[in-house]
Amino acid sequence: MKALEIVRARQAELVELRDAAIEAMEIVAAAALEEERSLTEDDSAQVEARQAEIAGFDAELAGLDAREAELVKIQERTEARAARPSLQIISSPEPTEVLEDRAATPTQLADALTRSLEDKVESPENMDHVRRLALRHKGDREWARGLVARSSDTYTDAWAKAVTGNAGHLTAEERTALSTVTSANGDYLVPTHLDPTVILTNDGSSNAIRGISRVVTLTRPGDTSWQGITSAGVSASFDAQLTEVSDDSPTFGQPSIATHKAQAFVQASIEASEDIAGLAGEILAMFSDARDRLEGAAHATGTGSDQPFGVFTAVDATAGSEVTSTTAATIGKVDLDALYQGLPVRHRMGARWLTHPVWALDVANLGTAVSVNYSGDLTQAPASMWLGKPVTLSDDAPSAATSTVKDNEILFGDFSNYVIVDKPGSFAVEFIPHLFNGSNNLPDGRRGWYATWRTGADSVNDDAFRLLQDKTSA
Repeated sequence: MKALEIVRARQAELVELRDAAIEAMEIVAAAALEEERSLTEDDSAQVEARQAEIAGFDAELAGLDAREAELVKIQERTEARAARPSLQIISSPEPTEVLEDRAATPTQLADALTRSLEDKVESPENMDHVRRLALRHKGDREWARGLVARSSDTYTDAWAKAVTGNAGHLTAEERTALSTVTSANGDYLVPTHLDPTVILTNDGSSNAIRGISRVVTLTRPGDTSWQGITSAGVSASFDAQLTEVSDDSPTFGQPSIATHKAQAFVQASIEASEDIAGLAGEILAMFSDARDRLEGAAHATGTGSDQPFGVFTAVDATAGSEVTSTTAATIGKVDLDALYQGLPVRHRMGARWLTHPVWALDVANLGTAVSVNYSGDLTQAPASMWLGKPVTLSDDAPSAATSTVKDNEILFGDFSNYVIVDKPGSFAVEFIPHLFNGSNNLPDGRRGWYATWRTGADSVNDDAFRLLQDKTSA
């Protein structure tokens, strides 16, 4: 693994530099000892400089040690995954054969997708996610077949040409690959290993809420919403001998979460599109980042109107799930206790905290007014656990501090009850070869790229959450 080799090479280099700094200090001390004198100002300055260097080396080494441990784990997981028979699929046909075989079984399609992506997806977590996704929806043959087709190098090359205005240079093989899964309207589905609706985008993601929520997926072309079932469960009872049992049948709810169209548009001059190397990858990276930021905000405070319902917005609409702080503009332990105790025990077991960093800092300094002053230890990060439950920080969470309304601050609950609905494999980019100026509706030398995908989200059980709101001082 190249990254691991780089880390270990840097570790060795730092150890040598550290040893050299220690040796330099020892030379200064030895000279003073030999001359039977105290350290001069120059000697002291040299010693302090070496000590500062050593401290810097130690800090960097600590970070590299952690990175090395992480990379070793990734390497071990990669090797373990490669050794698993379920991923080797020795007896299964090659991906190209599966595509041509209309009688291929759903499991063969899932295996073909997994093997076709093994050399393109570096993260073992992402690869495992892809396989689980494929197996979960292996009955949707055309969807799985489309993902397999889009995972080929031929399709990737064809897509890159199509979205950079070079579709006229497609080979016969590339043209065939592109036509198998792309509509006649120029709506190009991105290669599978680049598709942010299929491949997890955990690294560097600011969408913290997606990582702690329940994510479900739709694949069938006609599916536009997710239909679920909720129940308060069966109520049992102790009864006397020969006493007729009561009807304890549960009542069921049927939550429905619709998917909404998201879109983004990028434009550039024809000159830029011709001169920028790797333009297709750069454009997709920008779209992926835009998707991440758009959904991150929606999952926190989305209105639910033509967009996902944010978890704070959903819980805020249920009075029984709201807790008002004891003192205005202050978060106290009594407020955290109220959230913890107010959450039903069945949801408390898997509960966690979600809040904006500004409120996490306030909790770290209990009893101090927000935005006034802080008395905590500034060398320490905000706690990762409150009352024994994990804390998730999100910059998309509410952070407003006013005196006239009850501001949402901290959410505590079981986030398996906040459901995010995706249509994996639906991320498409359309290339627009010429844009027209609004003055005379004539071309002005610009090209455009239009991306679309569909997603939705909502709380399916607001009682699984408790929301702390700041008491107004108005």
